[in-house]
Amino acid sequence: MYTCMKIFSFLWILSSLGFNNNYQQPTAQQWEQIHKEAAQLIWERAMVAKNAVNQVMPNVREELLENLCSSAPAVNFTTHADLSDSLIQAESTSASVFVSTDNQQSWIENSNVNPINEEGYESTWGATTTTNGGDNVDWYLQGSIDSNSLGLDFGQITVSQSPYNENNQWPPANNLYTTLVTDESGETSASQDIVNIKATYSDDKLFASLGLSGSCCDSGSFFGPWNLYSIAIVNPEAENPVAYAYAWGDGGFGQLYPAIYKIDGDLTTGEVGGFEVLSENFSYSTAGNNFQASSLLSIITNDADWGVWPNSLNGVALVGTTVEAGLSGLDISTNILDTSDLGVLVMSTQSQNDNSLPSLTNPTYDTETGIVSVLYTDAENNLATAHEVMVEDMVFIMTPDGHAYEEGVTFSATIGGGNAAEFIFSDGSGQFVTLDLDLGGSGDECGQLYGDANADGVLNVLDVVLTINIILCADCEDNYNACSDLNEDGVINVLDVVAMINMILG
Repeated sequence: MYTCMKIFSFLWILSSLGFNNNYQQPTAQQWEQIHKEAAQLIWERAMVAKNAVNQVMPNVREELLENLCSSAPAVNFTTHADLSDSLIQAESTSASVFVSTDNQQSWIENSNVNPINEEGYESTWGATTTTNGGDNVDWYLQGSIDSNSLGLDFGQITVSQSPYNENNQWPPANNLYTTLVTDESGETSASQDIVNIKATYSDDKLFASLGLSGSCCDSGSFFGPWNLYSIAIVNPEAENPVAYAYAWGDGGFGQLYPAIYKIDGDLTTGEVGGFEVLSENFSYSTAGNNFQASSLLSIITNDADWGVWPNSLNGVALVGTTVEAGLSGLDISTNILDTSDLGVLVMSTQSQNDNSLPSLTNPTYDTETGIVSVLYTDAENNLATAHEVMVEDMVFIMTPDGHAYEEGVTFSATIGGGNAAEFIFSDGSGQFVTLDLDLGGSGDECGQLYGDANADGVLNVLDVVLTINIILCADCEDNYNACSDLNEDGVINVLDVVAMINMILG
């Protein structure tokens, strides 16, 4: 009897509400329109994000962040990144490097990342981060630009790598997320007010989080309006104007429910052509102030409209939106409550667990130009923190012809001349690698032995006598011998004799 009374009371409440036109459920046709208009808002924002990323990309398809490299793990840990022209030339460009020496349990953020502005590093930004040392290091880079400087109205655009969620931890701990977007609060009610977007990745999954000012998530009123929370996912290089979204909604007697949505449209008309639930096979959480979602990335990337994957970025564009949808009288009413700036997640992280010393090979000396060079190769792609050549107690800094150190980079310096050169390099581990090069004096006429004035292959008193005779015969037609000019000042005199005797005596 009690159960029957409960059912009767519930039906009576529904009936009394149903007689009021302000509290009616949409028809099937109206629900279709509500879904379409909500999808339209999400799609429009996603397409603006797609366009923004493509304008940030250089005309020549290069990566936004190239040649990421670091020193070996060390207390003073050095990182380099070559930024494309589009990022360097844009205003309000900034970068941060995040370093972990405890297996990603915590991160040191270093925002003191600046252009090196040296020969060989014209497009390179560098940073040195103080750590507690150790043999293990994980690090990733984040760059940000003001879209207004590119003629875009999309706020700050952040391009970031992230920690690596190797074990598919769900939901990911905060130390496994990177913050792609930080948004101002107070733009709408707290439970729909977006304050950040975070993301991370594993070998096969994408993880994303929509942070809110208040608790997540407000489904809306019983009869509407209802709220929809979405994280749009876009392949910037896709040919088709299609957006995908992790979305959460709960209302309308089951009409709104969590799923991965696919929305396609027409850029010419700006209209959504179709929308569908791509899959309900994803994990989500509305605990605390965050809508978190994760799925196999292949659910999205294997879709025919996604485009080539991996793309040149090995990354996706993410943008957050909260939407209110329902009826206003007999009319459909959909509104964006809040939207975020754009974030681009680059799915990569740099890690190093051990270190081997670099190698120096192929030393050369060009007698005509006075340039010495050597090939520096590092199996861990570690940059050279020291790259010098010493000639006759003079130190010259050597310049690289590239930054792909694992493949091998040629360092060179103009030294003029000399007897011997010593290359001195380090990958930052605290150990130095050296290599000697006999410069052959001033040429082959010296028998490859500097000071060998008579070119007999032996440096002895005969060379001293010949050099002294040259000095004494100032008026002789051929009174200059390059092999006797040990200090290479263009004059044969007592200074050369002294240097020669010192060489003979060892």
